[in-house]
Amino acid sequence: MYWLRIALFSIIDSEDEGSNNYVIARFLLEHFNELPGVSLTEISKQCNLSKAAVSRFCKELGLMDYIDLQMLIRTSGRKERSHQKSLTAEEQKQRFAGAIDLVTEEFKKAMDSEILEELIGDLQRYEKVYAFGHLQASHIAYTLGNNLAMFNKFCFTAQSWPKQVEKLEQATSKDLFIIFSASGDYFKRMDMNMMFLEQINAPKVYLITFDNATETGNGRLKRISLGARSADLKANMAMNMFANYLAYRYSKLVSFSET
Repeated sequence: MYWLRIALFSIIDSEDEGSNNYVIARFLLEHFNELPGVSLTEISKQCNLSKAAVSRFCKELGLMDYIDLQMLIRTSGRKERSHQKSLTAEEQKQRFAGAIDLVTEEFKKAMDSEILEELIGDLQRYEKVYAFGHLQASHIAYTLGNNLAMFNKFCFTAQSWPKQVEKLEQATSKDLFIIFSASGDYFKRMDMNMMFLEQINAPKVYLITFDNATETGNGRLKRISLGARSADLKANMAMNMFANYLAYRYSKLVSFSET
């Protein structure tokens, strides 16, 4: 769960130094390897905050409570130790290189998608653009936002789960959303009623996911597949490649319109 550390770093990067979320995120990063045995009470004591503040922090990460966070940290530690022991340096190189080759081949097919071309055009048409992702996919949304900013295109992103829900529920037909979700169950995890897409004034929403991802159950949702989903490494590469490609294509649209 490499994304958990990335999510914590994102909070530190975006929050004021004295905010509750900043204090908790910094503590978690500095004591990450010790956390599996640390209770909610101990963390609140060490951060000089209430247990309710720590629980709210967990919910803003998209988790149910502190128990969920503990489970993720334990899983993360086990996977990291397992990978370190089971693969030699040469095997790690081959595994990484193989993932790059596979992602590249599958991404070439995704580039032919008519829906992808529609999204590229919409980036130029819409003034209000949002890029979201749940948990591990949220940092991909930040990547896209940063990439588009280089070409003077503002893209609103938010790590906070409640903030994402708020923006989606208040959206209108003037809003464009790009949702990154490897599993495809973004809206299920967010516990959102999909009826907001059935309204006359509904926003336009693209879901960036994979072939074998969970279906969303709404035909009005534009779905772009990046190939077959497998390990976190491959999914991360593919979504990062998509974020870079989308910004690249947008930059060419802008440069062409200015000539």
